[in-house]
Amino acid sequence: MNKKVWWKGFFWSINLLFLAILLGFSGVASATTMHAENLDHLAAGETIDGPGFFAGNVVKVDGNVEGTTFVSGQDIRINGNINGDLFVAAQTITINGTVTGNIYGAGQALTFDGQSESDVFFAGQNISIGQDASVGRDFFAAGATILQEGIIQRNLFGGGAEIVLSGPIGGNANLQTDSLKLQDGANIAGDLYYKGENEADIGTGATIAGDTNWEFAETVNVDREVALKKTRTPVRKFFWFLWSLASALLIWFLIRIWRPNFWNNTARPLAETPLKTLGVGLLTLLVVPPMIILAMVTVIGIPAGVMLSAIYTFSLYLSRIIVAVFIGQWVAKRFKWPELHKGVWLVLLGLAVLGLLGLPPFVKFLSSLLTVMAGLGALVMAHYKATPEGTSVQTELDV
Repeated sequence: MNKKVWWKGFFWSINLLFLAILLGFSGVASATTMHAENLDHLAAGETIDGPGFFAGNVVKVDGNVEGTTFVSGQDIRINGNINGDLFVAAQTITINGTVTGNIYGAGQALTFDGQSESDVFFAGQNISIGQDASVGRDFFAAGATILQEGIIQRNLFGGGAEIVLSGPIGGNANLQTDSLKLQDGANIAGDLYYKGENEADIGTGATIAGDTNWEFAETVNVDREVALKKTRTPVRKFFWFLWSLASALLIWFLIRIWRPNFWNNTARPLAETPLKTLGVGLLTLLVVPPMIILAMVTVIGIPAGVMLSAIYTFSLYLSRIIVAVFIGQWVAKRFKWPELHKGVWLVLLGLAVLGLLGLPPFVKFLSSLLTVMAGLGALVMAHYKATPEGTSVQTELDV
C-alpha cells in the first residue's frame, strides 16, 4: 500500500518557511545600520543594547545583547547571553548561551545546549537538546529526529519521525511520532501521551510518574488522500478563484472611493525599499499576535485585544490587495501601459497573478507568506506617520 508519513509534507512547509524567514531577516538586517560593523560577530565581553540584528554566512554571538535578537545565516553559534527573545533561522544552529526570553528557531540542524528561562520553539530536520541544556518552561519541537538529554522544566510538545528521550521532563510529554524511545535516564514527572503507528520502546531505567496513553494513528494512505482531493473539482476551484478576485476588487474600489490615494501611498515602500518592507512585515507578523494574547489575558485589556485582533485580521486581508496594486503598477511601468479606468485593470492583473501563484500547493504557502509579509510591511511603513489630509504622494516604481 502506498503510504507516506505525515511529517514529510511538513518538511516542505518548513523549508519554504525557512526561506521566507531568511528573506525577512535579510530585510531587517539591511534596514538598520545599528552595529553594522559587528553584523556577523559580537565578541565575548562586548554588550550592545537591543534590538540586535545579525546576518551573514557564519554568525557568532559571543557577547551580550540587552534586548530582542534576530539572527540569520548558514551557520550560527550563540554562546553569549541574550536578555530578551531570540529569533534565529539558519541551516545549522547551535545555542550554548543563556536566553531569558523565548527562543524561536527554524533550520536544518538545531542544537540547544544552553540555558533558557522561558519557552523554546524549534522546527527543523534534526533537533537536539544537549545534556547540559535547561529549558525554563515548555519545549515545542517539530522535526524528523528529536533527541532530548537535557532538562525540560515543564512540558514537552513534539512531532517527528523519531523521538528519543533520555533526560528529565518536569511536566507532561505530548508527542506524535512513528518511533518513540525512552532510554535509561528518561524521567517524565507528569503524563506521557503519544500518537503513532508503533508503541513506544520504554527502557527499564526510564520512569513515568503519571499515566501513559498511546493512541494508534495510522500513516496516511496516499491513494485515499488523492481521491479526497479530487472531490474538489476544477469547476469549484474556478468559481472560488473568481469569488476571491471579485471580493478583493470590491474592497479595493470602496477604499479608493473613501481615500483615493490610499493604495498608491501604501504600495510605495514596496517599490522603494522592498527588503526593508519585508523585514518590517515579518516583525509585524511575529510581534502582533503575542500582543493580542497578552492584552486578552487581563479584563481591562480585553477591549483593546479585540480591537487589535480585528485590525490585524483586516490588515492581513488588505496585504494581498496591496501587493496586487504593486504588481499591477510595476507591470504598467515595465511595459509602459496606460492606467485605464482609474487602475482597475492593473489591480485585477495583480490579483490574478497572486491567484495563479496560489494554485500549486507548495508555491501557495511561500507566496502567501511573502505576500502577507510584504503587505503588512508596506502598510506599517506607509502609515506609521499619518499623511496630512488631501496630500497626494505619487508612487514611483524603479524597474
